[in-house]
Amino acid sequence: MGPFIRAAACLIFLAILVAPARAQVNPAIQDTSSKIRVESSVTGEYFLRGDHYVQRLTDNVRLRQDSTLVYCDVAVIDLNDAVLTGNVIVEQGDSVKIFADSAKYYGDIRECELFGKVVLVNGRQELYTSHLQYDLANKIATYHSGATITNGKSQLTSTHGYYYVNENQVYFKGEVLTTDPDFTMRTDTMSYNTETQMVQFLAPTLISQRESRIYCEGGFYDIENNVAEFDTNPQYERDGQRGRARKMRYIGSKNEYTLEGEAYIEEPAAQREVHAELIRYNTETEKAVFIGNVDYRDSTQAITGHEVRYDSREKRYQLTGRGRVSDPPNIIEADSIDFNNELGSGLALGNVIWQDTASDYTLMAYRMDYNKQSEYLIAFGAFGTDGFAGRPLMKSVLENDTLYMSADTLTSYKPDTSSDARLLLAYRDVRIFKSDLQGSCDSLAFSGQDSIFRFFKLTNLPVIWSDTSQFSADTIRMSMRDKKVDRIWLRQNALVINSEDEQMFNQIKGRNNTVFFEENEAREMLVEGNAQAIYYALDDKKAYIGVNETECSEMRLYFGNNQVEGIKFYTEPKGKFIPMKDAGNRETKKLDGFFWETDRRPRSVEALLRK
Repeated sequence: MGPFIRAAACLIFLAILVAPARAQVNPAIQDTSSKIRVESSVTGEYFLRGDHYVQRLTDNVRLRQDSTLVYCDVAVIDLNDAVLTGNVIVEQGDSVKIFADSAKYYGDIRECELFGKVVLVNGRQELYTSHLQYDLANKIATYHSGATITNGKSQLTSTHGYYYVNENQVYFKGEVLTTDPDFTMRTDTMSYNTETQMVQFLAPTLISQRESRIYCEGGFYDIENNVAEFDTNPQYERDGQRGRARKMRYIGSKNEYTLEGEAYIEEPAAQREVHAELIRYNTETEKAVFIGNVDYRDSTQAITGHEVRYDSREKRYQLTGRGRVSDPPNIIEADSIDFNNELGSGLALGNVIWQDTASDYTLMAYRMDYNKQSEYLIAFGAFGTDGFAGRPLMKSVLENDTLYMSADTLTSYKPDTSSDARLLLAYRDVRIFKSDLQGSCDSLAFSGQDSIFRFFKLTNLPVIWSDTSQFSADTIRMSMRDKKVDRIWLRQNALVINSEDEQMFNQIKGRNNTVFFEENEAREMLVEGNAQAIYYALDDKKAYIGVNETECSEMRLYFGNNQVEGIKFYTEPKGKFIPMKDAGNRETKKLDGFFWETDRRPRSVEALLRK
């Protein structure tokens, strides 16, 4: 080639290097759509680097590769790579924009590495970092030097991050911190959907919200709707309250927490704790629902049942389904219980069982109304019925036997609040059954303080039966000691009748009688005031041989094997023995006021309940 030709070629080449860049660039660089294309710049130049040319563009530079646009102040394009500096912007479609101070753009592998003040914008989300690796082909942004992502309301920081733009999904790793006006969250690993604003917990996580904290090792938090679910060892603390379960849920719009599966809440300061299969608590209304194997305890009581609803403001709880409330010394069970601690009043319905452990007796009824403050209760209807048919029942275990009592209405209260002893009152048609003792009266009172049953008359005389003996008077008192009958007092018109065959009747009458018992058997009787006795004597073959008739002011009788073994008479006794052949007919002699009651005597527990 001649010198002229060589000089012309050099001039042409220099002219190309200094020529301003335009939209139409060297076709050798833009021969395919995968190449970086220069769409515009103010100036451009080429220089040789090794065996190929490098293009340098300045001022208002705009590059394109497929759907990706790149803006910067200066671009150096080497083959299909570019070094970008000054106000770098990478746009991909209408959704993603990345701003940076500088960047390296790798066209062949479709990746971009950005530096400085890097900001990735995708819809409402903005990601800030100092070094970002962006996979343009798959729309994946990666950082390992710390970043912050924000939506204007919340922001999240972490050391490492992987942002899948197409899926709107970000994975964070290392010192992850989320801050929001309503909460703060710390963890090591989590994922976040920028579109749905759904947070997934993938490692131990602590969420702090005003005066509460939540810990879990898995779950999700829907920031947009303020709904969360925590699993894998979830726990929480709030206002001195701690809780845990297999799974926890929170619904912000309802201010509601739900603990599911082996749920547990405790308040150490209040000495309160509860176990259940499910616990639901509303922080706004301060109402709680406990469902499934509920076990609630505080400093004064314990509640168990299937479902318990508790209103902490009104201090009210409701038990649905079979439940039990232990408030020592009282225990109550029922199919449903509604109790208001503020008012101290409660209502129990359906198969009600109420126990007084201090006085050691149990009430059973269909319905029971009670007041804790006044220690008053009243029972109606029969246990095991669907309504008020039948009568309430009281029972008390006496050694190896049980004493049962029924009436139309049973009432109990504490006459002295300084003592646990209660007074039991029974109204209308009172009946008592024990295997070796029965009773009937119009009304009755039992005091837990002195363990005395008091039988009263309205229209019918009170009566007590023991084996073949019948005791009656205007008023009867029966004293218990060590869960055994100790003595019976018969006051005014006292009458004791005994008969083994209900043909001949032994009779003892006086103004007042006192019967003393040992091992539940009558051993002695004191008769005071106008004492009268009719007693039939028997021979060794249990045949009647005559009748004793005695009158005196006072007598004392001694019993053995349910028979009279001896009698003492005091103050001018008058008596006579009449042989049976002289006693007239085979009918028994009768003292004034004699009656032998069979219809009123209850023969079984079932007989107590019949109207």
